[in-house]
This record gives sequence, structure tokens and C-alpha cells, in this order.
Amino acid sequence: MNNTTPWWKRPLRVIQTNLQVLDTPRMDEARIAAQIEDLGANVLVVNVGGIYAWYPTSVPFHTVNPCLPKDRDLLQTLLSACHARGIRVVARFDFSKTSDRAYQSRPRWFARSADGAPQVVGALRPGNWDLLYTTCINSGYRNADVAAPVLREALSRYDLDGVFFNAPHAPNCHCETCKEKYLALYGEPLPESEKDWDPGWKSRCLYDNIAFLRKAIRQTRDVPVILYYGIASDNLYERLATCDMICAEPQDVLSLGWKEIPQSFKPALCIRLGRSEPSARPPFGIIHSCPGMDWRHVGLPPAEYLYWMSQVPANGGYIWHSITGIPDTIGDKRILECVKTINTEIRTVEGAMDGARSRAKLALLWDMHADDLSKAFGGQMSAPANGWAEALLSTQIPFDMLLPEQVLSGRLSRYRALILPTVPRDEALLAALEDFVEGGGRLIAECLQPLPERLARLLGLSCGGQMSEYLRASYLRFEPGAEFLRKGLGETPLLPHRGPTLYTDAVDAQVLCTLVPPFAPMEAVGAPPERASLPVEKTDIPLLTLRRAGEGCAAAVLFPLSALLSELKLRDHELLVRNLASELLGPALDVRLEPSVRGLQLMDYEAKDGSRLLHIVNGIGQRPLSDNLPLRVELSLRWQGEAPQVESLLCGAPEVKTLGEELRICTAPVATWEVLRLLPREKP
Repeated sequence: MNNTTPWWKRPLRVIQTNLQVLDTPRMDEARIAAQIEDLGANVLVVNVGGIYAWYPTSVPFHTVNPCLPKDRDLLQTLLSACHARGIRVVARFDFSKTSDRAYQSRPRWFARSADGAPQVVGALRPGNWDLLYTTCINSGYRNADVAAPVLREALSRYDLDGVFFNAPHAPNCHCETCKEKYLALYGEPLPESEKDWDPGWKSRCLYDNIAFLRKAIRQTRDVPVILYYGIASDNLYERLATCDMICAEPQDVLSLGWKEIPQSFKPALCIRLGRSEPSARPPFGIIHSCPGMDWRHVGLPPAEYLYWMSQVPANGGYIWHSITGIPDTIGDKRILECVKTINTEIRTVEGAMDGARSRAKLALLWDMHADDLSKAFGGQMSAPANGWAEALLSTQIPFDMLLPEQVLSGRLSRYRALILPTVPRDEALLAALEDFVEGGGRLIAECLQPLPERLARLLGLSCGGQMSEYLRASYLRFEPGAEFLRKGLGETPLLPHRGPTLYTDAVDAQVLCTLVPPFAPMEAVGAPPERASLPVEKTDIPLLTLRRAGEGCAAAVLFPLSALLSELKLRDHELLVRNLASELLGPALDVRLEPSVRGLQLMDYEAKDGSRLLHIVNGIGQRPLSDNLPLRVELSLRWQGEAPQVESLLCGAPEVKTLGEELRICTAPVATWEVLRLLPREKP
């Protein structure tokens, strides 16, 4: 990459210092720049405006940090010190809240609860602080009256390299401005209950607000804008339309307690979703150093922290460290050690990964509004795509995430197989799936709603169907011809089954698994063993079917496999997914770990130079991880022709053997993250 490439289109390692007002007197700008460089970052995100101005602002109602030094312009000095070291500086703005003094003068700028009261943040905060009031996203404060003038002022005075909006999303606001806008958009009054709001309302408000502010930015200086995107109930394309780069924030909130510990693969999913649009730059993964904002002044356990951070670069994103304060004010120095460690590893890998593309031949459809099924069953079920993602990651099957819009745009053609976690109703999407299968693609569809005619025909099932009650104490039985599903499961005819089931008939499909109905009501399952016999040992009610159509095929899962995967985490269900996906992918799945080990992630990329990059992330152990447990990982690859040169980028030289057309690689011990590069050997 040459020097004419814009800075933000190069590999990036970001540190965000969430500055504390009372730490301002301890800030030594030259020292901070040197520390950021020593920690391995090439971008610093620093507070500039919004809640507090970190420069002498002249915009009315823009509250100045009362601790700013009088003898120098702190922001300008910090900018100069960073630029002298080649560190880019991105301005952090947060217009989501402001002082109660602004509220007293301009009450129409502020968000209102359903009862009309303003929304106050930190009313019980100890210390001599202004109260903070939440601003309305459609108000003047976050648009023409304050936010736009602040952006123009800061960008015209200072040589800032970019803009990042913190907390940009719309609050739940019932003010008159929001009511007027909602009525104009949807032709009906803003519902009093927020659960009844149109699902696109808050995303549309964010789109309009950032589009307005981005125009003000561009009119002043042409710098990139960075904006959050959400993995749930957000519109990725509305975010991409109003910014240059996107970021996600997969917090590892351990303070929620062990029973509520975040999913181990949360950073992986956030980054994969952000990478689903190939025309966009790789997304940032913002990793907070703390185990929860209630404990923001201490760090995550180092083993957990390193594992969490490693998922960002391994899944193709840019790391963004969020730390509270500057290095001199951070008491928990383990945070800084971990940041430096991962940045050092990223610098080793980022050149090879720059411009790399996923080699995955399996895609998982990610529908951001697919939680309706869970609500229909009283919240007893998890969002469907989560379970599938967890099983694929736990069995090391490389996959990408696709949005419905991307299927309709033709992206599906590069994949061998697609997993459909919910039943779609959109005719255009159903037609695209039909074309995919007829053209040789393979489909796995989880069906927990009566089937529309087009999908039923594609799956070889009867149209419609009847949903069962929530079944318990029931089983899945393997049928003859389903031997490939039993690989690694040993000698068992049954697997656990639970949840609602779609009762339908196989018209033109092979039945692989059937339902064994509940053997007892729940109050009797623990009765003496003589009452535990199965009253009905076998039925012809299908649970898993497969229809072959020429080169293509379509499998139907007629029970909540995704929920069982998320909630029970039984290895039997994960192996069922692995075996089904492996059968449908066939030769397209040319890399595997044997045995498959839960806790490892495997990512597969093709680099710009034609080499192959295999990432392994090791999260083995009970979370939160107290130790990183080094593991020698064994991979098998189908390989035709002369064996490639295999090199380790992080952990040490691997052992490589060739057995016919199979390449076997045994890594050096992997503590957290390894990258293997496979280079075709040069011909003499």
C-alpha cells in the first residue's frame, strides 16, 4: 500500500482514551503521544466536544471542560505531538447529553418520557457536577443549533483526522418534535408504548441526524466519519449510507454475573456482520478494557481480555481499544500490557490480512428482526441465528454472515450452502433461494412456522403445517439412511428434543430424523424407572428432511435446533449441525480440525498475494478465562499438487505432513491466537 492511500484505508490500531475531566491537569500531551505509540496504536480517539468541549469553544450551550489549562491549547498541543509521531487523531463527539443549564434555557431540545418528564442522567452522582439531561435526536441541540456549529468550529480550527460519534442512537423519546415526525413518516400517532413503535423508527431518526451532521462536516473539511452499527435491530445499510467506517462494541460485561455472561463468540459475530458488505472498509471492534461500566477503573482478567480482543483481527476487523483515562491515570497496568501484546501481534499479521477475503463457502442468513418467534413462545427461545452461529464456531466450520438484502443483490452465488434460521415470507427472497438450490446450491432451513407454498415445494414438504405445543421430555430418532448425521455420536439412536415442532408431511423429501413424543408429563419424568418406558417409541413425524434436486439440495429442520444449541449447549446437537453442514458442503469444506474442540475458532482467508491464511483463536476453558491454556491444534486440508510452504506468523514453526492429497498441520502451542500462512511453492 503506497503513501497516497488515505490513512483510514490502511490497517489501523486504535486507542480511545475516555478522558476524565478531573484528570485534565495530569495530561502531558507529548508524553501521551509517546505512550500511545509505545502501546502500538496508530490512531488516537480523543474527546473533543459534546458533553464537554476540550477546547475554548464559542458555540452557545457547549459546556467547556472547567479544568482546561489556561496557558496552552491542550487539544492543539496533543494533535501536534501525535502527528509528529505519525499517529492520526480522531475527534470523539457525544451530543447525547448536556448540562442542566442548557435544559433550563432550551427545554424543547430534550428527550421526554411518556409522562412528559425530562430524562436525567446521574442525578445521584456524588460530587459537585452538573446534572446531565438526555437530548432528543430530532431536536436543535443534536442538529442545527449546537451539534453542527460545534463540528464546523472544531474542524475549522484543528487539523483533526476524522470524526467519531459516541452514543449517537435515538433515545426513547415522547417529545412533541418526535410525535410530529412520527406522524409525518407513518401516518399515525406515536404509540405510547415503545414496543409498538415501528421497528424502523429509531434507525430512521439516526439516519436523518447523521446525514445532516455529515453534510456539515463535509462542508468544512473532508474527513472520514465513523459510526456505530448494531448486530440486532439495526439497519446496516442506513449506517453505511451516512459514514465512511463502521464500528461495533461487543462488550464483555462480566459484571452481569456468571449466569448472564456474554456469548463467547460475540466479537466474532459483530465483525463478520460488519464484513458482510464487501464494498465497505473492515469494521472496527471496540473492546472495553473493563468487566462492566460499574467497574470501569479495573481491567478484565488478562486471559479473558486477550481472547476477547483476538477475535477482532482474526475475524477481519480493526481493533479499537477503549480505556478509561490516559496511561498515567490507569491504575490497573494489566490493561496496558494486554493492549501492547495484542497490538504487537496485529502488527505482525496486518500486512498479510490487508485486503484478504473470506474463503468460506457457507453463509448464515442474519435477519435483524428475527426474534418474533421467541416472543411467540413466551421468550422461551433464543434468537434463531445465534444458535447456528455458536454451533458452527464450536465445530470450526468457516462461515460468513449475509443479510437478506445481500441475498437479493446476488451475493449468494459465491457460496455453496446457506443456513436459513427462520421462515421468510418475502416472495423475492424465496425466489432467490429457489434459484440458488436449482442452480446447485445447498440450503438448510429451520422451519418453525407454517410453510409458504414456494418454500414447501423447495423443501419437498406439504404446504402450511401445524405448530405443536411446547414439547418436553421428547426425542429425535435417526432413521435409516441418516448414518452421516451420526458421525462422532457413537451408538445412540436418540438425541434430546424440546420445543415447538412443525407437524408436516414429507412429499418429495427423505426423512432423516423423526419425533419420539414425550414419554411423560414434566411432573412425572423423575418417577420410578419402571414408569420411564416410551409409550410411543417411533413415529413417522419428520424432524429433519432432505430433498435432493439435481446438483442442489434442501434440508428442513422442523424443530428449534437453534434454541437447543443456545440454551443447552450439548455437544450432540453441535455435532448434528457439523455433520449436516459437512454433508451439504462436501468438497467445498476442505479444512477441518479432528477432533473438533469446543472453544476454538477457525477462520479461513485468501490474501491478495494468493496465499491462504488460517486463523485459530483459542478460548478453551470455563469463562471468564483465568488462564490461556496453550494447545497444539491439528488441522487436515485437502490439497492437490505440491504441498505448500506453511509458516506460522505468531506461535512458532508447525509440523507438516503430506498423506496423499491430505495436508496435516500440527501447530506449535497456541495460547490465544495463531495465524498460519500457506504459500504455494515457487516452481524452479
